[in-house]
Amino acid sequence: MLSLLFSFTFDISSNSSLFTFVRQQNLNGFISNPSNYYAVVHIENFYMYSVKSSSMRHFVGVCSIALPLSLSIAYCQTAAPPVASSNQSAPAAPKPSELLNPTLSQISQTIVGLNISRWKAPGEVRSATQQNADSIQRDLSGTLPGLLSTADAAPASVSAVFPVYRNIDALYDVLLRISETAELAAPPNEISSLSSALSKLESGRTDLANAILNASKNTETEVVKLQASIQQAAAAHPAPPPATTVVDDGPAKTTPAKRKKKPAPATAAPPASQSPQ
Repeated sequence: MLSLLFSFTFDISSNSSLFTFVRQQNLNGFISNPSNYYAVVHIENFYMYSVKSSSMRHFVGVCSIALPLSLSIAYCQTAAPPVASSNQSAPAAPKPSELLNPTLSQISQTIVGLNISRWKAPGEVRSATQQNADSIQRDLSGTLPGLLSTADAAPASVSAVFPVYRNIDALYDVLLRISETAELAAPPNEISSLSSALSKLESGRTDLANAILNASKNTETEVVKLQASIQQAAAAHPAPPPATTVVDDGPAKTTPAKRKKKPAPATAAPPASQSPQ
């Protein structure tokens, strides 16, 4: 940047325009700022006057050193990309119906357009293929719409969207069997339509899997943030110690000490009477 601006300031004798120089050096982002634009106007007028006056050449040479520095700093400030905010919320999860409806519509039209009864295959093969086609039609008109409605109501919920993915995965297996049979027995136009529908379904299944994965990651991130917030709150406000309850039943009862009874004094036996001899 500095070298480019020096190349202009030391070549002012050619009477080239500063605006032309700026545009040639892909610095349109610099002059798009109104304040920078008017600064370039005044600087260019000053240079065009200075080169015509020999008494000003020395002063212009001194200014040629300061000009590139000031323009370089201003350009860097103008062209600096904005810093992304770290508090940006995660993008909203797409609705499964938005990812799958075009593909499901194409599959339905493809199945309706099949003429399986005229395929060059044994009767039991045509019968099994027709049963698979009927199964797809029942799923597209009966089971899948309800699953999509539930998933669309909560597109960020893995438990609400995963049943749709499981159904699409089973639908892909059935359509693959029909397409493989068509490769051997169906006319070229039906083979092409089945191949295109199968490819679109595989792409839609991949998009749905990525949406589920992203929703799971976003949920885990929110859980980690919530746990961190709870831990910070607990650390800032510790729980008070448990209160102890003292029950006052009055003064303790004292039992009087038992006195030992003194033994009764022993009485002397009376002397035996002597008989007369």
